[in-house]
Amino acid sequence: MKKLLRLLLAGAGMVCALLMTGCWDDAEINGRAFVLGFGADSGEQGYAFTFQLAIPVSGESDSAGSIEYADMTVNEITPAAAVRRLEKNLGREINFEQLSLIVIGEELSHESFTGLTDYFFRRASVRRQSCIAVCGGRAADFFSASATDKAVSVDAASTLQSYDSGGRIAMDLFSLYRKLINRDEFFLLRIDASAPEEGDGGREGTSPLTLSGASAYGQSGNYRGDLSEDEVELLRLTCGSGIGGALAVYDEKGERYCCEVRQSECSVRCSMQGDKPTFRLRLELMLIPLDAGGIDGGGYTSASLRHISQSAERTVRERLKALAQKSQTSLGSSAFGLQDVVRQRQPEWYALHGDEWEKYYPMTHLMITVNCTVAGGGITK
Repeated sequence: MKKLLRLLLAGAGMVCALLMTGCWDDAEINGRAFVLGFGADSGEQGYAFTFQLAIPVSGESDSAGSIEYADMTVNEITPAAAVRRLEKNLGREINFEQLSLIVIGEELSHESFTGLTDYFFRRASVRRQSCIAVCGGRAADFFSASATDKAVSVDAASTLQSYDSGGRIAMDLFSLYRKLINRDEFFLLRIDASAPEEGDGGREGTSPLTLSGASAYGQSGNYRGDLSEDEVELLRLTCGSGIGGALAVYDEKGERYCCEVRQSECSVRCSMQGDKPTFRLRLELMLIPLDAGGIDGGGYTSASLRHISQSAERTVRERLKALAQKSQTSLGSSAFGLQDVVRQRQPEWYALHGDEWEKYYPMTHLMITVNCTVAGGGITK
């Protein structure tokens, strides 16, 4: 009996020693390749998937040159198949824990691409905060353009997040998953990158990134059309994330005044008119003129500030009405988050007609009110 007990204790000790050595499935950092950016393009047979990789090399982790950056494109039918081929070719584990950006190429963005995102929804290691955007041209070309020797995907993700602090226009994996589950319309911001001119590469402060608008998608993830950069800026005002931007306004004579947006508050009410929803959008803006000299060069008076205020109200109201008309005609959906508003304010109606939102939306009525307060920035006479 004592011999058996000694054997059991010895066996338990050996098991404990084995467990103390670490995780069985752990991989050395030099045996991994970290995906910072992922791109998808239409291909001749299937898709062309581009991986922007950070590849650790031998040496101290904090020494110069310990990380190499590479863009690799794999032609495959699914992202999973592309990952398996890339792992085989590199002899490394492909790790998505550092993924910050997913880019859809322009041609593919006009087709049905949302099925490709299922791969990322199902991978527990993928960050749900990973941004998603579309680009002009091919995603492979987007990743190859960088003003530094490092990956452009990190800078692009940071640009998208800072552009939309309210999180209602820019999409990440979690937001897109929720939109697709709820059958909501959504936007994908369009971000472009151009290669730096000769002599500018790596210069501190340079950036090849530009935001050039957005693509709108319907309930089924189908492409509906594009919004210009100015139209996307206008939507930022209605979701409260446009603070700090510049707004150009025009008076009746066509004179242009540029103002800084200090505060933006938008409220939307929803009521029923017969069997159709009716919306009332009210936008409150706090503006500061950027021309310190005032309209006549002699500073601002109460009359000049009132003139700018009235001009701003008229300019913004007309632009919002034009965007609403475009949304209800050529786009058919995807403006001002009205689908979410009617779902929350009129749940009984939405339970019956939510699946037909794109049918009802062009027939809904939207009333727009804009109120602007213009301050003289301490130079009012």
